[in-house]
Amino acid sequence: MSAGRNTSTATAAGDAPTVAELERALGEAAAGETWQDLERWLEAFVRFRTEDLPGLREAMREPAVRQAPPYDKREWPYPAQWVEAMADLVTTPGPHPVGRLPDISRVSAPHWLLLRRLAEIHAAVRGGTAPPYLLATPTTGTGGLDPAALVARIEGYERAGVEALPADLQQALLRLPRRIPPEVAARAGRLTSAAGVTLAGWLTGRPEPRTRIAWRHGSGVYLDDREPSPSSEVSLVPGIRAEHTGLELVDHLLSAPRPSRWQADGDDPRGWPAMLPHDREAVAVHYLPHLFCREHGSHIELTHVQILSVTDGPPGEAIALLAAYFLLNRKWNRAPSGVSLLLDLAARGDLPTAEVGRQLALLLRRTWLKAAALRESMELAADRGGHDHVWQIMTGLLPAYLPGPGERAHAGHTQVLELAARIAHRTGAGGELPCVAEIAGRAGESGFLRAARHLRAALN
Repeated sequence: MSAGRNTSTATAAGDAPTVAELERALGEAAAGETWQDLERWLEAFVRFRTEDLPGLREAMREPAVRQAPPYDKREWPYPAQWVEAMADLVTTPGPHPVGRLPDISRVSAPHWLLLRRLAEIHAAVRGGTAPPYLLATPTTGTGGLDPAALVARIEGYERAGVEALPADLQQALLRLPRRIPPEVAARAGRLTSAAGVTLAGWLTGRPEPRTRIAWRHGSGVYLDDREPSPSSEVSLVPGIRAEHTGLELVDHLLSAPRPSRWQADGDDPRGWPAMLPHDREAVAVHYLPHLFCREHGSHIELTHVQILSVTDGPPGEAIALLAAYFLLNRKWNRAPSGVSLLLDLAARGDLPTAEVGRQLALLLRRTWLKAAALRESMELAADRGGHDHVWQIMTGLLPAYLPGPGERAHAGHTQVLELAARIAHRTGAGGELPCVAEIAGRAGESGFLRAARHLRAALN
């Protein structure tokens, strides 16, 4: 019995599969376009290469004929190209070219991790050193990995004298949860291989990424939330900091991405949450360089953030900014579409309401997004039962959005005050907001001042 039979929870025990079963498993995985399909394909390909190489060759023969390997391409930025090359490795005799990674400077950090993992599997199969199974195959639908399963997989490697593939091991570590049962940590501490020692160290010293978002205008950086915008050229400067681990791909992924970039070939943000399923704030930071593109539209879609929202990890500025963006963004002039995301996060207790409000204020101040979209989203969220959360969002929005010293009020400020008054009435909110009280106390009878007084009265 192979090591893979005992240790990989993603594999089935029992007799070797028939060729038909193997072909169906590989065909279903190869035909899909999701990260789950790719993981199933990799797991089946590597495992069956050890357990049933003739069957694997027969199962891969038709896909290899249907899609020629990408040997005429200068680089392989798409996962499908690596799949095609690996199929050719087992079906076509003779020498095969080495894999062709694109330059790291043109690839987002999550996509680079995926490509490096594919490249090392390709190289191991090409060189005849592939392991009997992979370490990083997820055990949950969000990309998470059961720590006991990973310990068992490495135990199997140690019994078989197999060395872990570096990118596969690092991806496995990133898929582990924050909390590890003591008995699993104790088992990991008894591992003796380099991979086992690395795992034990990770379980006792897991890096905690810290995120921060800055905003640029032209060549300058905003220093205050209410600082007037001197330029329409705004961009985000997303940041991640984490303890240095010495693991190349982990450290690359847990460091700040470039402030802005194009949508690189092969990038698929749908699969990024599964690479860091317990660090969603870090994934959100990697989304941000792709967020603003007024001319061509954002490369980040609401569905990407919805996938991210069901993963784990404390939310912060980046999650709040994404939630705020989709409350304001009108795609093809339709109503904003982020209310369901907002309510889902709130229902799970994962909505940083005050920070969402602050990010809404920054988006309204510094981008082309408009207060009319905010009104639609907030009222719809309140109608769907989220009025308490909406009010908490407003308390984060008003201090950063209302005009400061030297600023002139405009219609958007009046609309937001009127919205806040309606929400305050619905929630029965009380207390004083200094930013509103100061405005309400000014002399005059403008619509802006009347709206501030109405809100102040609603809170008393």
